[in-house]
Amino acid sequence: MTADRRPEEIEIDRLDQQLATAENGDMNALTKVVATYETQLATAHEKGESDRYRGISRAYQEQLITVLDDATQTEGWELVEDFLDAYHPDTADKFPHVTTILQNVTSRYLIRTRLSAGIDSVPVSALTFFSSILDQFEGDGYDFIREALHPYGWGIGHPDHSVADDIHQYASSSLPLVNAILEHAFYADQHSAVELLEELVNDESVQQTLPYRSGKISGPRYLLDTPAGAVSDFDPTVPRYWEWQEELDYEFVLDEGVETRIREIVAEQGVGDELSSDWEIADLTLCRVS
Repeated sequence: MTADRRPEEIEIDRLDQQLATAENGDMNALTKVVATYETQLATAHEKGESDRYRGISRAYQEQLITVLDDATQTEGWELVEDFLDAYHPDTADKFPHVTTILQNVTSRYLIRTRLSAGIDSVPVSALTFFSSILDQFEGDGYDFIREALHPYGWGIGHPDHSVADDIHQYASSSLPLVNAILEHAFYADQHSAVELLEELVNDESVQQTLPYRSGKISGPRYLLDTPAGAVSDFDPTVPRYWEWQEELDYEFVLDEGVETRIREIVAEQGVGDELSSDWEIADLTLCRVS
């Protein structure tokens, strides 16, 4: 290592070495690599080096997620919980730079646990992590954090943490985000999700309009896109870098009773007038507004 190398280059070498060691199962190295990644991004952000920030993120994000996810499957939830405590949204004025890493790994654990052991087995700390982000979320400048919130819907129906209440509370301020979280709730428990959908479309705070194409669209009509998204060309892309529907052999099939209730909601909201006489649930799909 030459003496004239920039400190940033030396730190990247350290990041590479720590990541390689962590891939071999060294938990101390995993703790160090997460800390180094956070420090490098924070430094780049503070110096206004946006290209460097994006370069580090693109180069290491997927690999770091994979290593941490593999370690979690071996070591258990306590490993992730330690990282959530260390880089919790409440620890700083702004979100830690590893937030999307931790969202991704937490989402994977949430989905796997729900499908294999049921919602009661999901740790409350996994859900409070997401709700803490929602509490502080302002939207602008946090596109990846917003996207990584979508799997929070998998926590619907938990006996000790009401995801449905959080979704309902947030609906009046950000229907696009609620739309995506609610779609994931349909993947998890379509019966609870359609109950929440019915509550939302009948809530006065959701009787708002949103920009859509060249005009406007009502809040209830926008939310009816959620079950349509679940049945239309099912190929979810969140959490990133993970084809969970293939790994977990998951298939979404809309229950007949749930479909009947959706059709009733469509009729009650007067949405059917814009559809053909033989419309299907997938016909409710919209080009989503970000």
